[in-house]
Amino acid sequence: MARDVFEVFNDLIQLDRDAIVAYDRAIEACEHAHTKERLASFRDDHARHVVDLTAHVTSLGGVAAQTRDLKGKLIEGFTAITSQGDQSALLAMRGNEELTNRQYQAALDESLTTEARAIIERNYADEQRHLAWIKDALSRKVWEQAA
Repeated sequence: MARDVFEVFNDLIQLDRDAIVAYDRAIEACEHAHTKERLASFRDDHARHVVDLTAHVTSLGGVAAQTRDLKGKLIEGFTAITSQGDQSALLAMRGNEELTNRQYQAALDESLTTEARAIIERNYADEQRHLAWIKDALSRKVWEQAA
């Protein structure tokens, strides 16, 4: 059964809100300025996603999600517990971004208007970029280069 645009967008709003908090925890755990800066820019992308998704829901007369869900609190806790420096923070965020990428990809399988699809595609491109950078940073062991 197809989900309506409000349900799809509200799920993504919650996902992006969860990502913001997870990025905050990962940034706190990082020791190197370059890693912190990149993660902060990704967190800012998630904040922009919340604004864009919320604006679309509101423009259609819907009510946008304002809170995080239990899954988000678990993600935050996992990120905080496992993040003890750049390497572990990046590992935690790789898992979080893999989840985010799957959710955005699944949203594109829904029946959406051209405008809604464009918003999701734009945000999904950001998510793909985040994940690619994190995977690359892990493979290059950026925490060793910065030392």
